[in-house]
Amino acid sequence: MSLYAFELGRKKDLCFAELITILGKDKLVERNLDTAIFDLKIPNYQGLQDKLGGTVKIVKLWNKIPLEDSRADKLEQHIKPHLEEIFTDHKGKINFAVSTLSFNNPKEINIKQILNFSKLILKSLGLNSRFVNKNFENTKPSTIYAAHVLEKGIDINIIKGNEDIFIGETVAIQNIDNYSKRDYDKPWRDARVGMLPPKVAQIMINLAGANTKAIFDPFCGTGTTLLEGALMGKDVVGSDIDQRMIDYSEGNMRWAEQEFQTKNVYRVFTKDARFLTKEDLPEKVEAIVTEGYLGEPVSRLPALEIRQKVFRELANLHLNWLTAIHRITPKNCKVVMCVAGFRKNNDKYHPEYEFLPRFNELVEETGYRVVTSYIYDRPDQIVVREIKVLEKL
Repeated sequence: MSLYAFELGRKKDLCFAELITILGKDKLVERNLDTAIFDLKIPNYQGLQDKLGGTVKIVKLWNKIPLEDSRADKLEQHIKPHLEEIFTDHKGKINFAVSTLSFNNPKEINIKQILNFSKLILKSLGLNSRFVNKNFENTKPSTIYAAHVLEKGIDINIIKGNEDIFIGETVAIQNIDNYSKRDYDKPWRDARVGMLPPKVAQIMINLAGANTKAIFDPFCGTGTTLLEGALMGKDVVGSDIDQRMIDYSEGNMRWAEQEFQTKNVYRVFTKDARFLTKEDLPEKVEAIVTEGYLGEPVSRLPALEIRQKVFRELANLHLNWLTAIHRITPKNCKVVMCVAGFRKNNDKYHPEYEFLPRFNELVEETGYRVVTSYIYDRPDQIVVREIKVLEKL
């Protein structure tokens, strides 16, 4: 077993919940500002990374020191032998980076000194190198990915823990090209029905359970959840009230088979989710994962009476489809769903929201209870997603 730090994405509580579901709370060592540290055995670094929508990168930790030893000269004593160990007899130019995580003040670490020190160590080994940190500042994971640092060199991470400083190197990072391809290059898209980001779809699928083998999306739209489920090795079934959406899902799943060699079973069919029956779903699905209807797209906050009308429509929809799905799924079948809400201001640090009133009571009427709830939004969005995990009562 070894210690690994998982850098959390933008919505940190949501990303952390995904990790706990997949890796297990018993493996957790600590959570700090930007990372969660686990004691694990990981046979395939990038394979795990590719299945985690909320993790930016995975760092293998090779040392920890007391917080008071975070001066650059103290850190250098631990970086030098590691660089010498892995780059002795190395050939070719090296790209490298220094990343700091979980520091409230990034200037607590003298990145410039560590970058220049690391470059001198590599030079002493007869190696030509360049660091990708711009202006001697902390660097973004997207820059590390674009510069092929993991393939050509090393990303050294200095992480402020709760009681220690952790030092390690990145062993896997989000493949942003792959995500972009799945999001923007799939042949069938429709902004009017909402576009669930692939990363969020992955998180929702993972929140359904680490060992879930088959999922059903009763509002499949263009098939984002189905596609991501198939890429994660799950059998997927989808339905939608709109035949056009079913055609889009079918086309996107065929595209995924060609582009990503997905091999798991998939099926789509046309049906109003409020009237689903057991005959519609003969498969043994283990989780419902869906975005559902979020209301009409808007560019500014609607008037109060319009918001209330939207909430009434959504309440009726959720009451009926959850009642239907409760009758035809096994007792342990979780529901992970998005519920629409509105962002009422543009304050990045103190956002105000309005969500569907008395949703928990509505859910209990259908035979479920809300286990956890997370907000997923961006400052420029009016309609926001409240991701809910439901279990049968």
